[in-house]
Amino acid sequence: MTDTDWMNSISDPDMQRLGQICPPRRYARGERVYRRGEPAGSLHILLEGHVKLAQPGWLGNERVLTVCGPDDFFGENFLTGAATCLADAVCLTDHTVVCPVSREQFLEVATQLPHVALTFAMVLARRNADLEERLHVMTQPVQVRLARVMAELAVRLGEDTGEGVYHLRLDLRHDEIASMANASRVSATQAISAWRAQDLVLGTRGDYRVNVRGLEALIEQLELEALE
Repeated sequence: MTDTDWMNSISDPDMQRLGQICPPRRYARGERVYRRGEPAGSLHILLEGHVKLAQPGWLGNERVLTVCGPDDFFGENFLTGAATCLADAVCLTDHTVVCPVSREQFLEVATQLPHVALTFAMVLARRNADLEERLHVMTQPVQVRLARVMAELAVRLGEDTGEGVYHLRLDLRHDEIASMANASRVSATQAISAWRAQDLVLGTRGDYRVNVRGLEALIEQLELEALE
């Protein structure tokens, strides 16, 4: 998911009107915003908390596609005419706040709040570019994929503490991080252990200090080694 930051470009009156057209809903940790296979009837705007999108894996395990944070959109496939949801949307935090936008509400937003509708369109267009980049990343070595996932999560969902270090509060297991990189749980555990030894990732599940600058240097080194 892209770090949209779209709310900062919308005026307070427009945000208030958007909330009137599409009232937000609150969820607790572990609740599902929707389930895979349910009718795809709404675009969802995440206002607070974290939501993971996941599908069943080939071996019956869970495959995490991505984790959404505040300002992110998910479930936008309904705009393409998709009949059903393609993944489970599971809340990872208490007090998760989501604003569902149905087709009818989307048309009302487009009519009454054209600037908001244009912002939505820009975000969704940017999403296509992100997907193309993700496809490229999946062809890289597993250690590179894992490092990119951790760095991307830290920058997008973490708090910048300065000097390239981010505080990431995110309750994901090693196997969930691994699935985002199309890797095994063992690979993820080994990678995170190695990063700890290099002071690149400190902390444990749910509370990490991620040296993104260091991870980016490691990614560059691994990519160069793969070319040799």
